Amino acid sequence: MDLTQEKWLPVILADGKKTRISLSELLNDNIIDVAYPRADFQGAAWQMLIGVLQCTVAPEDEDDWQECWDDGIDEGGWTQALNSVSSALHFGPEKPAFLQSLEPLSSESSPISGLLIEAPGGNTLKLNKDHFVKRGSIERICSCCAVMALFAVQTNSPAGGAGYRVGMRGGGPLTTLVVPQEEERIPLWKKLWLNVLPQEEHLNPEQFPNVFPWMAPTKTSEKAGNIVTPENAHPLQAYWGMPRRIELDFTHTQAGVCDLCGESHDKLLMQMRVKNYGVQYDGWLHPFSPYRQALKDPSAPWLALKGQPGGLSYKDWLGLILERVDQFNKSQPAKVVRAARRRKNTGLWCFAWDMDNAKARCWYQHRIPLIQVADPEPFLNVIHLVLQLASETLTLLRNALKSAKFENPKEAKFDFSMVDTAFWQETEPAFRILLSALMADPQRKAPPARRALRQWESEMHTYALRVFDRDALTDPDSPTDILLRQIEARRVLDSSYRKLKARKDVLAQAGEEKEANHA
Repeated sequence: MDLTQEKWLPVILADGKKTRISLSELLNDNIIDVAYPRADFQGAAWQMLIGVLQCTVAPEDEDDWQECWDDGIDEGGWTQALNSVSSALHFGPEKPAFLQSLEPLSSESSPISGLLIEAPGGNTLKLNKDHFVKRGSIERICSCCAVMALFAVQTNSPAGGAGYRVGMRGGGPLTTLVVPQEEERIPLWKKLWLNVLPQEEHLNPEQFPNVFPWMAPTKTSEKAGNIVTPENAHPLQAYWGMPRRIELDFTHTQAGVCDLCGESHDKLLMQMRVKNYGVQYDGWLHPFSPYRQALKDPSAPWLALKGQPGGLSYKDWLGLILERVDQFNKSQPAKVVRAARRRKNTGLWCFAWDMDNAKARCWYQHRIPLIQVADPEPFLNVIHLVLQLASETLTLLRNALKSAKFENPKEAKFDFSMVDTAFWQETEPAFRILLSALMADPQRKAPPARRALRQWESEMHTYALRVFDRDALTDPDSPTDILLRQIEARRVLDSSYRKLKARKDVLAQAGEEKEANHA
């Protein structure tokens, strides 16, 4: 299957209809998005398509990028560029095959469901521990779905036992892609183009083995030191990492309905072979991920951020968008995010698997605004105060709930994870309103920005008391001593909040000096 010419990619059109296209048809303005049945496949498809654009028609500079955005990518140039890389974009039993080991693998066959991140592993099946994700739910998949399943597992590759290498960014990396604010009005190719970076050099076939790892014998990692780095590979291999040695079985197929997309096919894939000690990557800064470096060791590596329990909250946004330094770490946004700061009316699509080694716990994705301010210093100063007030408010709320529920709160154990998650989720709409006002007026010269700060402070106070009343004052018929303990906990919460230095600092930034000094 030639991915450049055969209709394998599911997409949705402007009128809501779904169809399949080849890569050669990608520039059609009527195509709005890819249309996979799984959220992780959607994210993988965007990354793959951006990689194709980057390796074929990348602009030479910012002016070239803007010209393509305004006038479109030249159709003739697109066709010629795709033809030049078509040898790297073949999928099937003949080698080289897209993201599969060039060498035949001698290992035993395993179920095709192993391509999916959340599928139970061999040891889980052996011990009969597949309680939540059952075996047998995915047994047959079509070639069209297999292409994206391969890309997704190679990109997100988690730890999987001895010698099973993680992806170029580690297992379950956080991906941040630039998206337009009015996504439904922008064709897919333009959405992807927002994440294509200028580059002066264009690929030639001699460089393909260093860009597309499946076109050369696998650089296996049985021996220490056989590592693939940006220094001994082409920088564009960042888009095509292949840590897993996988060979799909195209000889044992079956006609029927694909367990992923639900469409009928004559040859559904059922088995694959895998082998450990695939490519071991080190030292890469992937253009789609934000990175963090420990301050205590100047030689410490930059580590890609990963998916976390509960997903992202607005307290994490700054580190995804702006370079930051705190008392522990330096952070830098993804390269595509840094390049997009000049682009108006854009936001970020952030997504990741939350992984516990090889176990997928949850998939998270978020749409967040891309912070763009002409004068970042006053903006960051006030945002730090705002986030500090939020964190300290949450701490007070947790302490108050514990004091209300337990006679000896210091000795009691209590799981606050649901309280924490709810706090960040339920106060996010108010933060978005504040963020918009501050981006428009970072120095707070006009009343709307100052008013937004005062409204934010009021929201913190109101939220803390409302949640306390909802979670703690639930039974008016409680014994008197318990009611008194709950009422005292509420009084301390209210009083402690009013005394917070962060609250007074926020109000001072809002120009409410009198209130801040006498609160």
